[in-house]
Amino acid sequence: MLDQFKLKFSGYFYVAIAAIIWGSNGVIVNHVPFDAQIVAFFRVLFASLILLPIVFLNRKTEVTSVARSWGSWKIMLGLGSLLALGWTLLFHSMKLISIANAVFLNYTAPLFAALFIPVFLKERLEQYTLIALAISIGGVFLISFQRGLHIGSEQSQMGTAFGLLAGLAYAGFIILSKKALSSFSNLVVAFFSYSIASVFLLPFVVDVSLSWSLSSLILLLVLGIFNTGFAVTLYLRGLNEIKAQKAVVLTYLEPASAVIFGFVFLSQPPTPLMIVGGSLILVAGYLVSKR
Repeated sequence: MLDQFKLKFSGYFYVAIAAIIWGSNGVIVNHVPFDAQIVAFFRVLFASLILLPIVFLNRKTEVTSVARSWGSWKIMLGLGSLLALGWTLLFHSMKLISIANAVFLNYTAPLFAALFIPVFLKERLEQYTLIALAISIGGVFLISFQRGLHIGSEQSQMGTAFGLLAGLAYAGFIILSKKALSSFSNLVVAFFSYSIASVFLLPFVVDVSLSWSLSSLILLLVLGIFNTGFAVTLYLRGLNEIKAQKAVVLTYLEPASAVIFGFVFLSQPPTPLMIVGGSLILVAGYLVSKR
């Protein structure tokens, strides 16, 4: 009984720590003087490199799974392209609006996924999904209209649009990854997603003159190796020990920590409308994730 309790506690701990780590992504993005797509490229590149020995040297079953994954190249290409698109859009959003708002908007992904599943999997659209949609729209409205009853600047409009599009891309990634995870392990899906995403983003880096500094290199290494490779591995380990629904709830520590990181490191104090709007989006995401 005690061992089972320790196992569950460690699962909660791993998922919670991973989510808190992810909340610092926006701080790193804002401190690296590169375009969003370049930051996204180095994130997936370093993450794939750090996962390479884990996938190929950890267990023989992983190697077998990798070999089989070549037969599902269409799914892997789709995952890589959606990940590259989603993180590029999210990083664009983080550079234009507060990182907390960008993360909140990205958390519309579970709702988008619930709306798309009836289309792709021929399931009936449930009433709770429509209720969650209305709640989420209210949250997006509050985040977008934080300067009174008029829309914000063009920069905030673009940041909001990029954040929503990032959520849309991530929703596609969620749906496609469900199909991939029915045949391959979590680590294999993560490794191929990162590797293929780096290939898609490579053209944005070629022939681009980058003004490198030691601090930029360190931050990109932290983003790719620690915040992505390590944190994702930590999350997947925790996911194996607790129920997926409880893991989803714990990942809401990411936007909560993003608010704190933004306030401490970027002087982005949370506004009442941000908190209320973000909370509505998270409630909507919880409703569809719970089902």
